[in-house]
Amino acid sequence: MSELALYPVGLFFVLSSAHFSRSRIDSRAAARFTCYGTALLGTALLVLAPPTVRAVQGTGVPVLAVLVIVLGDGLRDGAAAAMRLLVPALRAADAASTAGADTAAEPVRREVRGGLALLAGVLGLRLALITAAAPGLAGEDLTVGPELSARLALAGYTAVGMLHTAVCLTVLLRELARRARAAGPGRLGTGLRLLAGGLVAGLLWNAWSMDDVLRAAVTGSQDGPEDLLCAVLGGLCAALIAAGLGSTLWPAATGAVRGWLRAHRRYRALTPLWRDLHTVLPEIALDPARRLPLPPRDPRFALYRRIIEIHDARLILRQHLDPRTAQWLDRATRRFPPPSDHAAATAEAASLAAALELAAAGTLPGPAAAPETAAPATATAPATTTTDTMDGEADHLAHLARVYATCPAVAEVRTRARAERARATTALP
Repeated sequence: MSELALYPVGLFFVLSSAHFSRSRIDSRAAARFTCYGTALLGTALLVLAPPTVRAVQGTGVPVLAVLVIVLGDGLRDGAAAAMRLLVPALRAADAASTAGADTAAEPVRREVRGGLALLAGVLGLRLALITAAAPGLAGEDLTVGPELSARLALAGYTAVGMLHTAVCLTVLLRELARRARAAGPGRLGTGLRLLAGGLVAGLLWNAWSMDDVLRAAVTGSQDGPEDLLCAVLGGLCAALIAAGLGSTLWPAATGAVRGWLRAHRRYRALTPLWRDLHTVLPEIALDPARRLPLPPRDPRFALYRRIIEIHDARLILRQHLDPRTAQWLDRATRRFPPPSDHAAATAEAASLAAALELAAAGTLPGPAAAPETAAPATATAPATTTTDTMDGEADHLAHLARVYATCPAVAEVRTRARAERARATTALP
């Protein structure tokens, strides 16, 4: 299992590059170099993982496995160069905000050309050294002959890559440390410090290559793929970088999650009321194909749609409001007095419950049995509360739904209306 540890680390960097490719960072150059660096580093780790090297070695072509290791080292050199070029991109972004984009673009181009020239020199020198060493594979180790020149060539191949990576990471580390000091305490400063910590872990990871340099110079062999300690240091580097990036992404991400959960909770809170309304008035459904038990993919949109459907049902039920509801509710509240802050919601919920029973029978209300004791129309058709925001309206309807489903007085009014409906039904010829 330890040999597979490099794969999640490599995949983290590859997926991070996909994130940066779609990033809205103000400096496009900074986003581009960050994308290049993470993509190249992640690909290098996937290529240099021991199972990958063994799989290529199993093809029976030894030189092919050596080429895979050389390719992985070259990808890592490219990643280091991209990270170094992130520094002028960040400085150019700062300069562009004050002096203009055109003034800041030319220094970046010069540094990019210089960085690419340095990378080309490093790759060319390393290719020449590995060709002079002419290594083979003994198990998973690169080995050369006993000649001093071959051993020094292999050691030089590793040393050049290690020094280039150390220089590149050090340049970026100094820039991040400067920015962290300027940012001071806060989310941005914390994120920059965590990123700097990730670079320190990367420097330690890179410094482990000194063991390969010494082994190559003394014994003529060195590790080809990355070993377990490299995976541990790589994982620490990835974790710190993820924490650094997350320190700026967490507030937005957690806000989005909280908004999703809040909308889903409100959506589910409207279910008891909506279910009864939809059973009697299926025409209110804006999405007839929707199945109630399935959770919505976009709960905020589904909540908005459910609010509209409930409002449509309330409008339809106005013609079914029974004038006797006020009498029934008065008797029910004497037995089950609701809390004072539930009085308005109880009246509206009772009116909806009674109107639903009439609507289910497909009849319109008749005159009240005792007009002299009947409450005014406003009591049987309580004014609906409206708010300026969807969240406020959702909270109001959720409160109404809770009262509708749990209030004993509303349940008694519903039972009385249902009995009246049954009596009217049996009285029909």
